[in-house]
Amino acid sequence: MVEKRGEIERSAEEILKSFIEAAGKLPEIKETYYSQKAYNVVRPDGEPTSIAERTDFRKRFISNMPSSDEQGRLKVEVARWTKKR
Repeated sequence: MVEKRGEIERSAEEILKSFIEAAGKLPEIKETYYSQKAYNVVRPDGEPTSIAERTDFRKRFISNMPSSDEQGRLKVEVARWTKKR
């Protein structure tokens, strides 16, 4: 048992020495670190749009909707695949 432990220690030392020799031959690389500051980028607040522009936008938006109810609200399908379970 003592012999095996000594053999394991010698082989571990050999492995470490060979690793140190191999690592010593590697080229040195200078690393560059960049600091990134993330800001919340949003458009600046401006004057509210006119009622005419909002009405026109609403008409165009509703015309692009697949379906709407009587009040002009968007009708969507809610996860039909969950009902099959």
